[in-house]
Amino acid sequence: MSALTDAKPEAIGGGSLETGDLIGALLAESRELTAVERFAKQHDAGDLPAQAKHYRDLVPLTKPGAGQQYAFEVDLDQCSGCKACVSACHSLNGLEPTETWRSVGQLHGQNGLPIIQHVTTACHHCVDPGCLNGCPTNAYEKDPETGIVRHLDDQCFGCQYCTMTCPYEVPQYSESKGIVRKCDMCHGRLAEGEAPACVQACPNQAIKITVVDVAQTVSRTNAGAFLPATPPSMLTNPTTVFKSSRSLPADLLAADANFAKPQHAHLPLVLMLVLTQMSVGAVAFGAMARWAGFNEGAGAAIVLGVLAGLGGLGLAPLHLGRPHLAFRSILGWRHSWLSREAIVFGVYAPMAMAAAAYVALPYVESYLPELIQSLLGLALPGFARPAAEVLAVAAGAAGVFCSAMIYIFTGREFWRGVRTFARFFGSAVVLGPAFTLACVAAAAAATAQTSSAGVLAAATVLATVGKLAYETRLFLNTSGSLPLTARLMKRDLRPLTLARVALAVFGGVLTPMVVGVAGLGSWGVAAMAVVGFGGLLLGEFAERALYFSAVIPLKMPGGVKS
Repeated sequence: MSALTDAKPEAIGGGSLETGDLIGALLAESRELTAVERFAKQHDAGDLPAQAKHYRDLVPLTKPGAGQQYAFEVDLDQCSGCKACVSACHSLNGLEPTETWRSVGQLHGQNGLPIIQHVTTACHHCVDPGCLNGCPTNAYEKDPETGIVRHLDDQCFGCQYCTMTCPYEVPQYSESKGIVRKCDMCHGRLAEGEAPACVQACPNQAIKITVVDVAQTVSRTNAGAFLPATPPSMLTNPTTVFKSSRSLPADLLAADANFAKPQHAHLPLVLMLVLTQMSVGAVAFGAMARWAGFNEGAGAAIVLGVLAGLGGLGLAPLHLGRPHLAFRSILGWRHSWLSREAIVFGVYAPMAMAAAAYVALPYVESYLPELIQSLLGLALPGFARPAAEVLAVAAGAAGVFCSAMIYIFTGREFWRGVRTFARFFGSAVVLGPAFTLACVAAAAAATAQTSSAGVLAAATVLATVGKLAYETRLFLNTSGSLPLTARLMKRDLRPLTLARVALAVFGGVLTPMVVGVAGLGSWGVAAMAVVGFGGLLLGEFAERALYFSAVIPLKMPGGVKS
């Protein structure tokens, strides 16, 4: 302490420090304005940087009127691909290292003179946003005055469905936060007359905010006039205006047009989809087997199938970034197929459990009080059980339909229409008879009954062969993104593809043929039927993993990938 009191005056924070006033000087220094505070003070006093007038020229002087909205306008002639806009957006919004709300890609010419066109792109704040239409929790809103599409972080539960329904890969999932986030056109800055970060950062003034007429935008994008090598603009009617003094050739290709990499496999969704589809098939074929006289095994197929379906539904929330908010999944039922799936399977579950309850009723009925037995006899006429089974199958089929529509809605080529319906309903038709066959074989062995299940075995073989044949048609396609999907399955995903085929042939063709010929009644046949079904189930899991991993997403033109 004596060393401090003997020290000579020093300069700290621009003032002189008398001996012993070190603490006071440090406190005085801490009260000085930060750089941000100094800039804010200058802004309030009207003492703005000289370049501020240029920023103001890049935003509209007035707000959008009726039938109008804000939009990005990109001058392609001025975009040099420097990515200053990407850096500014990342810094201002505090994004994570792997998060990007604005990106810069390239278009390449194919014919004539070589062309390399840089393209800066962010959210297009579409007239008919795919993210908003697909969101099951209503976590998106389109501002009625500005047209800006905003994400409501508090409402999001991290299902990531919007990352699939957006054709431009705009929403970005944050692993640490468990939610999706996206560009909001720096709406807070726009409200104060300030340009968004990307607009201010561009050294060539290639980006600005403009006001567009909504009706004209829809007419233009429905006609396909947007930007070459981009997803079909009529899907969402994007509002971004790309301008160039040159006429860009329509046959331009994205720099990464021939690049493909495996996508996220979504394991919880793989399990949920296959198990719910197996459940529907098991209830359907179990009911038909019961009607055909296989009482013991058919009942077991229904009960175990229902349990498998409930297990699949229980696994679904594991896919969410915030699983505790899974109850919000039904909020978007008016527009989201994911919400509709949740509701329909919510109806299927009790209906399927009612069908399963009929299986258990004969085993517990004698233990019930006589009054309850009498009431059950009055309330449950003979047609009630088949009616419950039919209703359960109908609700389950509706649930599978909704599951398929979730992915068809995204517009991705590998997931379109018949391709998804064939895979999803095909899983129910393949696994249903195979599971029922295993249950019937096990029941026959347990009761020492000798019988034949040739119909179930034949149904399993025919369904498996048909599904495999349809899947292999993919490798014959030569247009669109399907060749890239086929290349992924033959190269990067080759082990999974081979496993899928081998397991399907073993469990869905060879094993049922042996069981169908050998007949039922022995434990060896029962074991073979059970093992065969297990192999077939694993094969369907592999098929569904390929369904997610081998798809080629719709997106804006990308940069060159190594």
